[in-house]
Amino acid sequence: MTQPEAKPRVKLTYEDYVAMTPPAIPGPRYQLIEGKLFRLPTPHLPHQTVFGQWMIQMALQTESPGSGEVIIAPFDVILNEFNVFQPDLLYVSEARRHVLAQLGVNGAPDVVVEILSDPTRRRYLEMKLPIYGKEGVREVLAMDLDAETVTVYHGDGANPMPVRTLTAEDILTSDAMPGLSVDLRQIFERGRREIMEVFNSAR
Repeated sequence: MTQPEAKPRVKLTYEDYVAMTPPAIPGPRYQLIEGKLFRLPTPHLPHQTVFGQWMIQMALQTESPGSGEVIIAPFDVILNEFNVFQPDLLYVSEARRHVLAQLGVNGAPDVVVEILSDPTRRRYLEMKLPIYGKEGVREVLAMDLDAETVTVYHGDGANPMPVRTLTAEDILTSDAMPGLSVDLRQIFERGRREIMEVFNSAR
């Protein structure tokens, strides 16, 4: 007796994603990775504190006239029909302004920032990195709050390669964001302080 063939899993598309997570209705954030819907964990206070510091530094240093634009989450990055991501921050240069739309980025930003504050976000980044590279993202900045590092990945048309890992002792500069210079010590110190406050309040 022959075994029935397993039905292939149907991939969700961007159209499905919009129908399932309408932007007009507030609620949990989701992203679509290779046609599968994933719910993003609710960010905790240290994540949001670091997120705020990143946003201020990037916006102040890169949004000079004719340079580019910094956009904060939640904002869809629509890389293709089956991949719609929600990075914490993204940067679109003036030369690529055409990818900006009312409800998302239709294509690859120049830079994305992913703040890795829990195991789920780290796992998602591993899944997303090859797609970021294939779709043309020039630079991925992955900040690990536990390790207090920032790993810089450069896109190569396939799987982005880590080109350097910075610590709290370093100054972050970016090939894709001219003029950016971020003292990582200040950002990590803010995150560390919030982590200790959360830990002490839970005791």
